[in-house]
Amino acid sequence: MNEATLRMVLHLTARMTFVVFVGAYIGNALRDLWPGVFSAWLARRRDWFIVGIAASHTLHLAAIVAYYQVVGWSHLRFLRVLPGGLTYLVIYALAVAAILRLSGRKEAFYRTGSGSESFVLNLIWFVFASAFVPRIVSGWPAYSFFGVLALVALTIRIAGRVRHPQTMATSGQVPR
Repeated sequence: MNEATLRMVLHLTARMTFVVFVGAYIGNALRDLWPGVFSAWLARRRDWFIVGIAASHTLHLAAIVAYYQVVGWSHLRFLRVLPGGLTYLVIYALAVAAILRLSGRKEAFYRTGSGSESFVLNLIWFVFASAFVPRIVSGWPAYSFFGVLALVALTIRIAGRVRHPQTMATSGQVPR
């Protein structure tokens, strides 16, 4: 693969991960704000979305490695590796907790609806939003779409927290 193809793959895998992330990020809030078949389905499958985030972002990581193999590792900057690496760690930690919950284990270190899980999801949202939101006005339709989607997702999550603070704080998995 050449540099241009790898850049395209990087953009595609980042956007794909973001779409899956939005499903996990807004699921419970959407269910609480607008109960219905779709929002209940989204909330019930939240852990699967979290596992999907990790899987999809692993593809993104493979594309990053391939990209730097083509352009040269000397182009890699520490100030991009540090926050990116930390984000990968929290994504994988979230995925491990989701897998533990899906397997029925009670010792998951992130409980659904816990403050730490909420913090991690908001951190991941911030990473994506910092890539998409500033580019809304750039004129590229893809960036505008994903930037607006990031803002809408945050709005839904805040509205869910404001309208149902006790539900968001203590919401467990919706029964399967």
